[in-house]
Amino acid sequence: MKAFIFPGQGSQIVGMGKIWNDNYSEAKKIFQEVDQILREPLSKIIFEGPEVELTKTENAQPAILTTSIAILEVIKSIKKINISKYCDFTAGHSLGEYTSLYAAGAIDLESVVKLVKYRGKLMSKSDKSGNGKMVAIIGLDINHIKKLIKSFKHEGVCELANDNSNGQVVISGDMDAVNLFKEYAKKEGAKLTIDLKVSAPFHCKLMQDAAREMEKELNKIHFFDSNIPIVFNVDALSFYKNRNFPALLSKQIINTVKWRETILFMEKEGVKKIFELGPGNVLTGLVKRITKNIECFSIQNPEDMDNLNE
Repeated sequence: MKAFIFPGQGSQIVGMGKIWNDNYSEAKKIFQEVDQILREPLSKIIFEGPEVELTKTENAQPAILTTSIAILEVIKSIKKINISKYCDFTAGHSLGEYTSLYAAGAIDLESVVKLVKYRGKLMSKSDKSGNGKMVAIIGLDINHIKKLIKSFKHEGVCELANDNSNGQVVISGDMDAVNLFKEYAKKEGAKLTIDLKVSAPFHCKLMQDAAREMEKELNKIHFFDSNIPIVFNVDALSFYKNRNFPALLSKQIINTVKWRETILFMEKEGVKKIFELGPGNVLTGLVKRITKNIECFSIQNPEDMDNLNE
């Protein structure tokens, strides 16, 4: 059994996807269509930068989505892959969940591009205080982290945003509370803490306004039942009925991204190979830390397509 997975925000890099755009008409078509849909030259920012523009949440999110979809469309054409027959599951990390919906035939290109652009704008502006923060905590078991958060005495929001892999979690919330938790975690044995360069504290209750507005927008979209099951971040369970998608996607903005559990779910279901499609190889690294029972391949350059052979 096989699965396709798609990266989230943070995987962006100036120049991503350009080799695909320059060599494959299928990719060029996607980049051109997205520029037309958004009525702005997103592809120019993707290929040329500057980095400060590409890193903005309202640009980074549609940029990563577009690059991942461009790669996907080339693979479908060149490798003659019918996703519903080739894959048994698909999933994405936060933003990547929207790419997985597109890959599974649950949403069309125009709708998903506009949604993700809107999502990026909402999320970047949702931290009205400007005092939000996200920090990666390295080296502590997830159950240990949960106990620490429960016992942590503080004012303000401090929540588990991402359960990425064994020993790697992300905390999100008010800056003062998150900074205090960093020190608490270090005293409890954390090997490393890393401040994340993000525009807002994603995946915590400070995103409630964004989640409410996003749900309104999601309810306007015509989703289709997906061709293959999608494993969603919120519950690490698979769904394919379109009626479930708006609630799952809006909840994702304020809830923990259960990536470790997502991979373990697919392992339990019998998945043996996973392919990460899109810029970077962050998810490939996480999968390898989560389980030794699944082979994982990053498809970010054309030569990587050789790994897609049966």
